[in-house]
Amino acid sequence: MRMLLFLALIAVGNGCETKKTGTDGQCQTLATVRDFDGLDGCGYLFELPNGDLLNPVSLPEGFQPKDKQAVRIDYKILPDMAGICMSEKAMVEITCLEDLSAKPATADCASISNPFAVPWMDKAIDRHNPVKIIKYQIGGKWAFAFQAIPTTYLYDCNGNLLCQTDGDDNDDCHRQYLNFVSKGKTIWQGEGVWD
Repeated sequence: MRMLLFLALIAVGNGCETKKTGTDGQCQTLATVRDFDGLDGCGYLFELPNGDLLNPVSLPEGFQPKDKQAVRIDYKILPDMAGICMSEKAMVEITCLEDLSAKPATADCASISNPFAVPWMDKAIDRHNPVKIIKYQIGGKWAFAFQAIPTTYLYDCNGNLLCQTDGDDNDDCHRQYLNFVSKGKTIWQGEGVWD
C-alpha cells in the first residue's frame, strides 16, 4: 500500500501546486495541528488561519503531532488524491514543517523589561500612545503588543509590525498570531492616553 501511495505521489508530483516554498530555510504558512482521530478516516489535520483543513498524506519523520500544536508548513496540493476523511479541503504533501513549540526563545528579547531603553520601542510608544505593553512568546519567538485605544499593535523583537487589531478575535492578527501566544507579561503600564 505504501509503495502504491509513493508511486501515486511521484506520478502527480509534476502537476502539484506548491504553496509558499520558503526561500530562507523557514516554512511560510502558520497552521495548527488538529486531532480528528474520532472521525472515520481522519487523524491529524493542519488547520490554516482561514479555517481550511489540510490532510497530509504522511507526516515528516520524527514529527510528533499534538492537538492544538502551532506549526509552520509548506505544502503541495495533491489535486488527484482524495481521502475518506471528508473534512479536509485538500490532500497535501508536507514539504516543510517547523514545530513552533519546540523552538527556544531568543535570549536578547527575553531580557527586555524597559521599553524606553530599546530605540524602536521608544519610537513606537510615541507613535501609538499605548496604555500597556505586553511581552509574548509566539512559537518560541518574542513579540510585543502595544495596547492603545482602540487598536493593539503587535511587533516582533526587531521592531517589525506583525499586525494590528481592534480586538476582533477572528481577525487576521488573532488567527495568525494572538491565538497562538503564551501567557504574556506586562513590561510597561501607563496611566492612560497621553498627549
